[in-house]
Amino acid sequence: MPKEKKKLSSRLNTFVSEFGKNVFSIDTRVLFCKYCETKVDSERRSSVIQHLKTEKHLRSVERKENQKETKCQQLLTNDLPSKKSKFNLDLCKAMVSANIPLNKLSNTQFRTFLEVYSGKDVPMESVLRKFYLDDCYNEMMEKIRQCVFDRKIWVSLDETTDAEGRCIANVIIGTLEEDTAGPIFLLNTEALEKTNHSTVSKLVDKSLNILWPDGIRHHDVLLFLSDAAPYMVKCGKSLNALYSKMVHVTCAAYGLHRVSEEVRNQFGTVDKIVANVKKIFKKAPSRIQIFKNYAPDIPLPPEPIITRWVLSESILKLQTKNMPLAESLSIVDNVQTQLKSVQGEPGKKVYEKMENVLSKNIGLKTLKQISSILSGSISTMDGLPEDLTTNDLIFYKYAPITSVDVERSFSV
Repeated sequence: MPKEKKKLSSRLNTFVSEFGKNVFSIDTRVLFCKYCETKVDSERRSSVIQHLKTEKHLRSVERKENQKETKCQQLLTNDLPSKKSKFNLDLCKAMVSANIPLNKLSNTQFRTFLEVYSGKDVPMESVLRKFYLDDCYNEMMEKIRQCVFDRKIWVSLDETTDAEGRCIANVIIGTLEEDTAGPIFLLNTEALEKTNHSTVSKLVDKSLNILWPDGIRHHDVLLFLSDAAPYMVKCGKSLNALYSKMVHVTCAAYGLHRVSEEVRNQFGTVDKIVANVKKIFKKAPSRIQIFKNYAPDIPLPPEPIITRWVLSESILKLQTKNMPLAESLSIVDNVQTQLKSVQGEPGKKVYEKMENVLSKNIGLKTLKQISSILSGSISTMDGLPEDLTTNDLIFYKYAPITSVDVERSFSV
């Protein structure tokens, strides 16, 4: 009869007993070499012996035997080393921070370079991913928690489709300070099976649970920013039941884009001129070269969103970071005033579109009232969320009114 194969746990324990606890440890289903800080193929005993004879293992043993302090850390442990390699942790943090994929460590020349100039054994991708990446994440989350501790915050959420067709949602947060704009953090990224108000609401709540694992501080969430999609508007209403001080604002820059679309509809000839100029130069290297020869100082037509040629200056201003609330609102008011003064039927329709967009953005009206209270123009708090106090209003001084920061997070 064929010899019965040992159970995995029994086989791993046999290797630890045979070669020593100072050489190997086990982690559920993995045989881990303490000297090399890497997992070892444990299917056959010959594979384990082959690892022990590798140049990397022998070099690691020699180095650690010459370092008494490190050697002591590796003895008498039944699990992973009691103290992980600081070099591996710093390497993982550096690569993640620089957006270098961990699989680049499999490149022989890159590994040799790091080993020669650092004097360390460079770990494989699997080691960093399994034993160090979580530490980097936890360390960063702890920094975010410390920065946000006992502060008022705003939350912004947006979703996009990645190269594989998945719906990816990002949640970012920022602190609301009394005298300056606070720092901004990417808090959570998640793939959604479907996009609706229910999944988005759950994502916001889940993300804030990550931020406050001991219990969500509902009264510290003062602002929620999103686009004006119907499911986002519905999400804002459902979240208001849990976050009673929260004001939901739909992106003001997005609203101006919608007004720009109406401008395009009313001025079709100009729209065709812009479209045709882009069409002439698109996928035509010879025309581009001729244009550059005759007009080297004139830039080519821009490629971004087709509505950017309308109200572009105001849209760009709204996308500026760290702008005071009063200044942001004045940009929207100036656009509204200028459109109101435009003569003719097309101008009237564009102004009506602007009024329609603003009337649906209830949260923006609330922020206008708060800004007026802060400036001393009015004193009544009628119409504001019931749980908002006068002490809360000061934290809206640098409140954003666009969701551009979460959109930038996708590019980053």
